Amino acid sequence: MEALKVAAPTFVLTYNTRDITADLTPFKVSVTYTDNLDGDESDSLELSLEDTDGRWWQAWYPSKGDRINLRIGYDGQPLADCGDFEVDEIEIEGPPSQVRIRALAAGVMKELRTNQGKAYENTTLAGIVRTIAARHKLTVVGEIEPIPIQRATQLHEEDIKFLKRLAREYGYAFNVRGSKLTFYRLEELRGAAAIQVIRPSDLSRYSFLDKVKDMPRHARVAYHDPKSKKVVAYDQDSDGQVVAKPSADTLKLNSRVESHAQAKAKTQAALAAAGDEATTATLNLWGNPKLVAGMNVELEGFGKLSGRYQIARSKHDLARGGGYGTEIEVRRVEIGAVKTGKKLKVADVDASGKVVLK
Repeated sequence: MEALKVAAPTFVLTYNTRDITADLTPFKVSVTYTDNLDGDESDSLELSLEDTDGRWWQAWYPSKGDRINLRIGYDGQPLADCGDFEVDEIEIEGPPSQVRIRALAAGVMKELRTNQGKAYENTTLAGIVRTIAARHKLTVVGEIEPIPIQRATQLHEEDIKFLKRLAREYGYAFNVRGSKLTFYRLEELRGAAAIQVIRPSDLSRYSFLDKVKDMPRHARVAYHDPKSKKVVAYDQDSDGQVVAKPSADTLKLNSRVESHAQAKAKTQAALAAAGDEATTATLNLWGNPKLVAGMNVELEGFGKLSGRYQIARSKHDLARGGGYGTEIEVRRVEIGAVKTGKKLKVADVDASGKVVLK
């Protein structure tokens, strides 16, 4: 009987366009790639390597800004391209001597991290994103709603932090990978099909956290309506319905709002973000390069914790000896939990869904 062949994990490292995989493999301790959905942290790469003969102190010493490309997967199968990274930190310790090279996604260049002072007027959310992308010669990936914005101020703030703030306020996932600036609606990502079913037997370790208390079911934001000359509020529950009165667990937003369209987008985003934190888990399993941030998985066999989950962060670690493991941080997805607000005919809600504060 022929023995069952198990595909061996593999990787390819390119350094400043030169394939250095064969050169590094004898010294490899681990290769770790981390992929993030929300943009609060940049995608990163860490190489941990032996330096018993001191070559990293001299000829092999890397320079900040050097570019590394990583591809991972299994022998005989197409490898997943993790993207390009720029060397950011070098750490050497010993004895025995070991070097760690940390690199960030190459698109997160110095210019994106330079403080800017700028006002965007009479534009849209999509217009602001595309303006910043054009300034850095980046291609925008994802459909962005044309939400009107009369004025948005970027006051001594890095472009990357400004975009993160906009993404968080309006319910988008933002990241920069290579020459692409991704700006996707989180609601659309939550509704995507699961790419893999995961059962307890697939995991080497799992950890769940389920918050059963103090999760808001309503969100409210107030603003001054220039047409009516009144302060109005927009209240929405987690089913996407506009409500007339806030409840005890209402999430009150401290955010600048100019219009009904902004109010709807921001309350939806705030409720969805709160829902993302309701049930979370960290799962460790055999390496799978397809498990990247933004993808959905289906958990089965976990009782009441079974269901659809979205990957918020994934870490792929190829260790010495051929081991390849993936750790994913996931959050439970309630499909359609936050929908477009419906207009309710109640006394203190006007025709546009605004609640007039008396």
